[in-house]
Amino acid sequence: MWMPLCFVFLFASGFIAARFGTLDAEPFTLLLVRSLLVLPVLGLILWLRRKPRQWGRRNDRLAQMGIGMLLHGAYLGGVFAAVKAGLPAGLTALLVSLHPLVTVALSLPLFGVRLGAKQWAGLGCGAIGVSLVLGAGLAKDGAGTLEWPLIGLVWCLVALIGVSSSTLWQKRVSGRMGLVEGLMFQYLGAGAVFVVAATSVGSFAFDPTPRLLLTMAWLVIAISVGAIWLLMLMLERGEAHQVARTFFLVPPCAALMAWWLFDEQWTALMVAGAALVVLGLVLDRPRPGKVSKAPVDEATPPSPSTLSASSTATTSNASATTNSGQAAPR
Repeated sequence: MWMPLCFVFLFASGFIAARFGTLDAEPFTLLLVRSLLVLPVLGLILWLRRKPRQWGRRNDRLAQMGIGMLLHGAYLGGVFAAVKAGLPAGLTALLVSLHPLVTVALSLPLFGVRLGAKQWAGLGCGAIGVSLVLGAGLAKDGAGTLEWPLIGLVWCLVALIGVSSSTLWQKRVSGRMGLVEGLMFQYLGAGAVFVVAATSVGSFAFDPTPRLLLTMAWLVIAISVGAIWLLMLMLERGEAHQVARTFFLVPPCAALMAWWLFDEQWTALMVAGAALVVLGLVLDRPRPGKVSKAPVDEATPPSPSTLSASSTATTSNASATTNSGQAAPR
């Protein structure tokens, strides 16, 4: 059980790293540098494993680049940009943690998936919880200004769309590529997004202060390498479902760290809303034995539990660089 909990802690710490990192660099420049640093690390992991490479076909490689644009580009880019815009790190973690619920909701019109009572209850709790949190945070102060920047919420929406759409795409991609091999192509696709975004939306500002260098080291070594190692161990031991089962701990974990480090305060109404969101994630979580590990047939709609588990693992991919649709290492 310690490995999933450590993995969740590392995932939650990514939101804190976003707050620290964007103090000295533009978000897309920061993520571009991270991508460039992670690529040689992944190459080193491939070399150290000394196992047969699984590069897949040309379409597989292109698909992984596209998924990387959505997952690492839109999702991580949206998260870091939201924090840079002034949205609290704990709140950002809470809002983007809705991705399993959003993915399941999108599956209704796209795949004709039928939800059970628990899934509907989870969606309802999530919607009510977010409404309470946003209602409390968007209230105007005495000067008539909003407490939270709307642009930050827009970036959170971009992140949610990115991770949910990448999850649905990933479910249609075959597992002919290896875990690390696919990640390399995902980062190539994400790098292209970050270059365009840094040029058009922001700038290439990057002040290499000790704080930024420590943050970058944490992003690359602790999250991108440490979490990869943990997840590969869990995949080999058949414990990947534990990540999905404990993933609802991410929002409160990130909120506690943000409160301790940045003194981010939550009102009673916001705490109640956050509790409803966490309850919705608990109700929607997949159960062991219910999640199919086989590639999804194009003509077969995925089940709600499969989509929920895929969404959880796919988002873990963004922070800890893995994804659920690729072949696990043997």
